[in-house]
Amino acid sequence: LVSVVGAALMQLVVTYMIGGPPIPTVGASGGVFGLLLAFGMFFPNRRIMLLIPPIPMRAWVFVTLYGLVELAMGVFGTEQGVAHFAHLGGMLAGFLLIHHWRSESGLR
Repeated sequence: LVSVVGAALMQLVVTYMIGGPPIPTVGASGGVFGLLLAFGMFFPNRRIMLLIPPIPMRAWVFVTLYGLVELAMGVFGTEQGVAHFAHLGGMLAGFLLIHHWRSESGLR
């Protein structure tokens, strides 16, 4: 839920900053990106296999690369109609929540 709200807010802020009209945003895909980030943070050394092309990599590498690809697509405006900054907002909100939980419990 935190990632969904963070995604919607991030998309609204970016839309406002570039001078676009405020379009209602849900941010559901940002929630998926928040879960993706959580997987990368809690299981960083877990090996995953991409489907196409079949490349094995660690979870933290995949999450980092995916986040960078989303940032590049958002900055350069590729794939119009996709809320790339909502995805990044979901990741950011998920990171902030996990960081908050870890600082309260003293876990690393």
